[in-house]
Amino acid sequence: MEKSIFNVVNNHTFNASIYYQFSGISQTLPFHTFGPAKRHDYIIHFVLNGQGIFFVDNEQFHLQAGDSFLIRPGESIFYQSDIKNPWTYAWISFNGSEAKQIIEHFSPFKNENHVFNTANQLKYLELIQKTLNWSDSSPQSELQLNQLVHELLIQVIQEYPSQKNPQNDFKGSKLARQAREYMDEYFETGINVNDVANELNVNRSYLTRVFTSNFGLLPKAWLIGVRINKASELLQMEKMSVDEISESVGFNNVSVFSRSFNKMVGESPSKYRKNRQFKRTTNLHNQQIKDLLKAAKPVRQTT
Repeated sequence: MEKSIFNVVNNHTFNASIYYQFSGISQTLPFHTFGPAKRHDYIIHFVLNGQGIFFVDNEQFHLQAGDSFLIRPGESIFYQSDIKNPWTYAWISFNGSEAKQIIEHFSPFKNENHVFNTANQLKYLELIQKTLNWSDSSPQSELQLNQLVHELLIQVIQEYPSQKNPQNDFKGSKLARQAREYMDEYFETGINVNDVANELNVNRSYLTRVFTSNFGLLPKAWLIGVRINKASELLQMEKMSVDEISESVGFNNVSVFSRSFNKMVGESPSKYRKNRQFKRTTNLHNQQIKDLLKAAKPVRQTT
């Protein structure tokens, strides 16, 4: 569960080389999780306080205030807040023809890095707060948001090469990684855990034991999580019907999809879509951010 405020651009007027997608600030509750999922765009999270764990492909990082982590398009990710000291983070998503060049050649994320530590998290928070003020879907707002992404990336570039990177501390099972990769790749086809075990030529019970010890989730829960997280992305970004989304993420029954979505996210697919179309246009400052987070209704996930 988390309390969050956010802004999303669903339709773009300009074909920009760097463009804004969405942003927000979340105050998570203990053991709040996001994922497993894959995203189509770049997302950078800035940890403001607290602690959490970030899984990406074959890496795992224990992160805290001052750390930042990057999600690249197409990567399998999962992250979870600490049970005793859950993190608060701000995030921003962007893409464009120049995004990869900036990230891979001029940023602290160069050389396939996923995390870096910064003393400038308040500067990033200030820029992300500003993005929350441009949410009226006008061309002027879109230009302002694209400009704020440029400013944030300039700040990120200035971090390199002086940053200190937290170390990858994952020592996982090859079988568990293969199972996760297979589910991430083929979840849309309607596979189940038996299919995964058969593909890897292992007993389902053994696969379940190894997978759970590595990732802290049953493989069935991981598979449902991949589907629901993909569905949540489609509900925010696409105009597909709930039935179409259900089928596209591997559910063969829309009722089962709706029940699974409600159980994981805390609201129905239709309500989730409606709530994330809400627009906020006020000029937010630090105290208003704190007040909005305090007043926000806890939800299972935003991003």
